[in-house]
Amino acid sequence: MSNPVRTVVEPQREIPVASDVDVVVAGGGPAGVAAAIAAARQGARTLLVERYGYLGGMMTGSYVTAVLGMGDGDRQIVRGIAQEFHDRLAPLKGLRPIGKCGDYAVDAEMFKWLCIVMLEEAGADVLLHALACGAVAEGNCVKGILVESKSGRQAVLAKVSVDATADGDLCHLAGARCEKSIHDVSLRMTLTGVNKEKVEAFKRESPKRFDELMAQAKALNEGVVPGSIHRVPGIDVTDARQLTAIENRLRKATWAGIFFLRKNVPGYEDARLESTAPQLGIREARRIVGPYALTEQDILGSAKFPDTIGRCGVHMKGYETYDVRGIEYDIPYRCLVPEPVDGLLASGRCISTTHEALNTMRLIAPCIVTGQAAGVAAALAARQVIPPRRLATPTLQEALRRQGAALGPR
Repeated sequence: MSNPVRTVVEPQREIPVASDVDVVVAGGGPAGVAAAIAAARQGARTLLVERYGYLGGMMTGSYVTAVLGMGDGDRQIVRGIAQEFHDRLAPLKGLRPIGKCGDYAVDAEMFKWLCIVMLEEAGADVLLHALACGAVAEGNCVKGILVESKSGRQAVLAKVSVDATADGDLCHLAGARCEKSIHDVSLRMTLTGVNKEKVEAFKRESPKRFDELMAQAKALNEGVVPGSIHRVPGIDVTDARQLTAIENRLRKATWAGIFFLRKNVPGYEDARLESTAPQLGIREARRIVGPYALTEQDILGSAKFPDTIGRCGVHMKGYETYDVRGIEYDIPYRCLVPEPVDGLLASGRCISTTHEALNTMRLIAPCIVTGQAAGVAAALAARQVIPPRRLATPTLQEALRRQGAALGPR
């Protein structure tokens, strides 16, 4: 028989209102930054809240620097803010082109800077070091968010809120229907101090012994050579205990491998761990249940929707990004609207999709597409003082086109 959950009673208290805005965006990853820029450009008083001290999310915290999904592998389809990031970074030598469909990899530190600059240019306000920890709600309608920081617990009131937490945290806390799936998590580490010439010489002289020792080092380090990227399946990233356990496990495993290599493999005597990514690389967690869930069949069938908010051409099976060419499909606005909550929109990888479709929608370019759409929709709904689900999609689509988004022919 399981033990009953123990509880404590938190005394009722008044929460000070730190801000009163039109749109608040929770989460400063690529979807959140795009949402805040887009909302502010629509004239909305916008606040972006981010729990870390920098912006960029997985791009800068986990060094997932590749903006994949800009096209179908052969031609570019995505435009809008995703293209603006490219155009601002290119003349500053802040990116590296990938392939021929517009994909690119960013300089992570320069991208942190660019996010700040573009948000300021748009007129959006930013609050860092603040965790979105709850929703301010009246019945089924979200009226803002609660944030926890060094300043204590505060409220941010907003006409419309946008969940760009990636894990659907705000939607979950607001009582929206959510589903949850699990994918690999990873931790990127950088190894330095290795004398590569000495390692190669040992490998040539004693290939069998070298292979045996490297196999032992991999066994100590979760199956990869120390300094490589770990990929670990089966972690529920909405469980803080599991997150703690995997962080500690991977750090211990990496050092076990390094200590072994220092002792046994010529060339690794001075090897050291130069850095580890500030954040775990997370691919899936919660996603909302909306009026429509995008499916893998929609993607592969080049589905078109009357309420489209963006057009993409990427499909990813496993880790193979462009396994199908020549597709071009819409993302419907209904995928951004959580059920049954009002006053709230989702963006990024927590939008309404099937598990299979999410493997594609979690790529950076689609996340920016849905972020820009959520920001524009939030600003328009706030101006009209209506729930986002009642927003006329032709109005939203026209505003997105004015912001340079690719929606296909009228």
